[in-house]
Amino acid sequence: MTSTQPRYKDIIKQIEELQKQADMLKAEERSKVLKEVREQIAVFEFTAGELGLKGKASLAGKKVPIRYKDDSGNTWSGRGHRPGWLNAAIKSGRKLEDFLIAV
Repeated sequence: MTSTQPRYKDIIKQIEELQKQADMLKAEERSKVLKEVREQIAVFEFTAGELGLKGKASLAGKKVPIRYKDDSGNTWSGRGHRPGWLNAAIKSGRKLEDFLIAV
């Protein structure tokens, strides 16, 4: 049984060396393929959606409907901190519901 151990260890060592070579070749080929794919995407002007990619939704680009408005044209969506104009109006005795826009 001891006669097979050195041979087994040699094979394991060869496997490890081959795996390192395979990893290096994969990295080289991967960068070449990625470059080619990017070039083709640019040539044909593919969009992320056409490629099946989903980006993160940006809140900055989304319009939020206005829920509150005063006579001066000041508006508030109801999100975030209550604006100063609305705080001042409430302090003067008006109610939040007075500014609610009927939807």
